[in-house]
Amino acid sequence: MTAEDTVVLHVSDSGTPSLEGLTRSQLHALAEALRETAAEFAPSARILTRFDVRFSDRNSPLVIDLPARDVIVSGRSVPLSHTEFEIFSYLVRNPRVVVSRADLTASGGGRSVDVHLSRVRTKLGSFGRLVTTVRGTGYRFDPEAGIRVITDPVVLRSA
Repeated sequence: MTAEDTVVLHVSDSGTPSLEGLTRSQLHALAEALRETAAEFAPSARILTRFDVRFSDRNSPLVIDLPARDVIVSGRSVPLSHTEFEIFSYLVRNPRVVVSRADLTASGGGRSVDVHLSRVRTKLGSFGRLVTTVRGTGYRFDPEAGIRVITDPVVLRSA
């Protein structure tokens, strides 16, 4: 291998329950063991570790992943249109703050903000109640305990 070679270790729980129940420290110990093994086989390579494990999401009934533009309800991704996601993410980024229809229109909602938010509420099922209408003013996102909002993208960690 040359000095420019890179090994990416992708620790993921997609499609397998094998990582279920592991704590954060156990996952990091697993990643460290994988990095050490990779370093033995490719001593001159740059080793990166990517975690794609939703171990902290297991107890979160609603996960809003802003960088991935994904909303997950009870472990299932909820398909939102581009405009629906733009409006919803604007509210999520400003929790417990009343946002006017004009501000939501500027964020990509156009004149149909009410219709888009109605669809978002429907798609969120029981979590639709978290988007509150403030009569004559606008809308507010009222998160509850256990709701997880991811604002930073997953970053590759260097060994």
